[in-house]
Amino acid sequence: MKNLAALLVIACIAILVLIFVTNPELLSKVWLYIIGFIGYVVVLFEKGYQKLASAFTSNKEKPTNPTGLQTSAPIISAPVAKEEIPDSSGLEQKIKDLELRLNNAKSESGTALGSCTLTILRYLDDGETTLGLIFLRNKFFAYTLEDAHQDVKIQKKTRIPSGIYPLDFYKTESDLTKKYRKTYGDWFDFHLEIKNIPNFQNVYIHVGNTHENTDGCILIADGVSAGTSKSLQYSRNAFERFYKTVSALLKSNEPVTIQILNEDWFERSKLPSL
Repeated sequence: MKNLAALLVIACIAILVLIFVTNPELLSKVWLYIIGFIGYVVVLFEKGYQKLASAFTSNKEKPTNPTGLQTSAPIISAPVAKEEIPDSSGLEQKIKDLELRLNNAKSESGTALGSCTLTILRYLDDGETTLGLIFLRNKFFAYTLEDAHQDVKIQKKTRIPSGIYPLDFYKTESDLTKKYRKTYGDWFDFHLEIKNIPNFQNVYIHVGNTHENTDGCILIADGVSAGTSKSLQYSRNAFERFYKTVSALLKSNEPVTIQILNEDWFERSKLPSL
């Protein structure tokens, strides 16, 4: 059987050779078809490879911007309603301009912003959530999220008043402290507490995503969504970076203060609206 198959193959080759010898112009036409077919196969192979490559890479997490500027977070000059929130294009440049302005600006109380270690500029309060920007020595550091302003304090649902406060460790081994130590390991000691707030106590700067995680505290993150539902992203990264920075200052016996400014600060400080 094998011999018969071999004889058939040899016979076919002999016939093809005979055809090409007697009709040489046919050889040139067939050769062009062969070249075209090979090219077509190559193109199909390249397209298949590209689809496979995209399939394996499409589900990978995209690298995040360490400042969180990849998300929508409009800077405004005064509190506005949801439907009045302006477009957030050019946010990165706006924050850079704001850093320059902060170096020479003063708060509504007349205090130079540079005199405090940390500054929080609140820029939006929709009645449920407050969004802000936190600066470390007048350099943009991260985004913040708090509860909304309330004329009469609602327990665990009210942001703290604007003002200047000391920031220090809350040196008590609470259940929350133990939980954070278990979660974050050796670098976490005690919570960072904003102290001396009238009618408030145990106000920390910590991890969280929405107003439901605040309980009157301040959340910090590298990304923010300022759409219909206000939320933070990449909170753990920002908190670890923030905690290690501030903790090092406190452990070196450097006093740390935080100044919190409401949404009307732009108007009061006579700075142009961003």
